[in-house]
Amino acid sequence: MTEVGVVHLVRQKNGLAPFERFLASYRKYPAGMQHELVLIFKGFPFRRGTRAHDRLLAEVPHRRLYVADYGFDVRPYLKAVEGFDYPYFCFLNSFSRILDGDWLAKLHRSIAAPGVGLVGATGSYESFSSNYLERAKMLAPLKPLARLRWRLTYLLGNPSPAVVARRAGAWMAESLSIQDPRHSFPSFPNFHLRTNAFMAARATLLQIRSGLMLFKHAAYAFESGRDSITNQTIHLGLEPLVVARTGEAFEKERWHLSNTFRQLLQENLLIADNQTDAYAVADATGRAMLSRQAWREFAKPA
Repeated sequence: MTEVGVVHLVRQKNGLAPFERFLASYRKYPAGMQHELVLIFKGFPFRRGTRAHDRLLAEVPHRRLYVADYGFDVRPYLKAVEGFDYPYFCFLNSFSRILDGDWLAKLHRSIAAPGVGLVGATGSYESFSSNYLERAKMLAPLKPLARLRWRLTYLLGNPSPAVVARRAGAWMAESLSIQDPRHSFPSFPNFHLRTNAFMAARATLLQIRSGLMLFKHAAYAFESGRDSITNQTIHLGLEPLVVARTGEAFEKERWHLSNTFRQLLQENLLIADNQTDAYAVADATGRAMLSRQAWREFAKPA
């Protein structure tokens, strides 16, 4: 039996371009070990609308799983764990892009080590709770009009409608005291592996609780909340590691030294995604802000 299933999420709403980029990188960089590719087609009603994908996959061996377009990335991933019996799963989200050869072998070498429960291409110390307190402290001395102006500038500062909608929802929830990040997210340093590219044993994943995934807040909590997949793994007595392009594994207290996410030029990054791309194309001010969000006093922006 094949030991590793590489699970890639293909979301209909994202269009074809992200999948083309992933597939080009998958073809370019050998995984370094035997595996099976599993594609989760998310949001393709009645399994239709994949004709362009089918053409690209004509000579690519793979298996498929079709799921409805809800539950963010988490629900499809856990459906794959239920539906397939690989001893290990490597999950790559819809914006993932492989950057180096032997990428899977590097991840597998670390996850198969004794005492390791979760490995990822990137990790972060960012805390929504600490960000919230810092923002509240900054806004407190401002007059109401200046505070509103800052809010609107932040709200509309991203061209993505999805980001604007999320920020608007969070602002409303905070204003109505419906949601306080301090209740759901640990303060800095909030050790969490990012779920854009990670790997774990099936036996570990079957012990992970996700809860309902109806709102984006739940997806954020699964990645970096008090009961995140990283913290659940730690509570199982297992260690989370970041694996760099060199193959070196970094324990959580040294993630900021891996130079994989929002540090320097991210030169050790093994698998990219839209968030690492955002840092790469940002100007010096933007990189400084993003690096500080992730690492605070450990930040080293390029």
